[in-house]
Amino acid sequence: MQATTRWIARTLRPGQLVVLESTTYPGTCREVMLPILKAGGLRGGTDVFLAYSPDREDPGNAAFDTAIIPKVVGADDPASQRLALALYGQVVERTVQVSSLAAAEAVKLTENVFRAVNIALVNELEVVYAARGIDIWEVIEAAKTKPFGYLPFYPGPGLGGHCIPIDPFYLTWRAREYGMATRFIELAGEIDTALPRHVLNLLAGAMDRVHRRGLNASASCCWA
Repeated sequence: MQATTRWIARTLRPGQLVVLESTTYPGTCREVMLPILKAGGLRGGTDVFLAYSPDREDPGNAAFDTAIIPKVVGADDPASQRLALALYGQVVERTVQVSSLAAAEAVKLTENVFRAVNIALVNELEVVYAARGIDIWEVIEAAKTKPFGYLPFYPGPGLGGHCIPIDPFYLTWRAREYGMATRFIELAGEIDTALPRHVLNLLAGAMDRVHRRGLNASASCCWA
């Protein structure tokens, strides 16, 4: 991000708007990007305009086209906010204005932390319920009939992709600068990091029951 900002700064002209969409910690735009953009003598909010609008995409989900997903927009000065809202207003049906760059940055982290914590929770519940012979999928299907106060998440082998396994820990790192702990985030990370080993143990047990041998011995005869 710093390298990209420096590259932009080399050709930046007065009147241009720069928008960051990548997930980052609150303070990135103001503390890291803006000084780089202003290094050539341009004034923030007058010559160069900076906003933050977190990406919101669900690849492969045909129900949510980009144009109908509300776009959060934040800036630290009225001119940058106005320009960013005008830009995204041409692309999406609804823009959601927040009061600052940091607030917009925090929105994206909050969305990702919400997912990370709830994924860890349902994975932990799956392990506990399985030990009691309870089908977690049956439980979730019944629980989601409640029309309020519940949102279904589903168990899996851990976390994938480059967002949820990493992004929440931007906030963990930032919080430590203020002497604070993010215990939910860190515990969720521990649970989800342990899930692949749990799944492999389940698979090894299943292979042993079916083929009378452990996973390693079964690999050559069953997966060749």
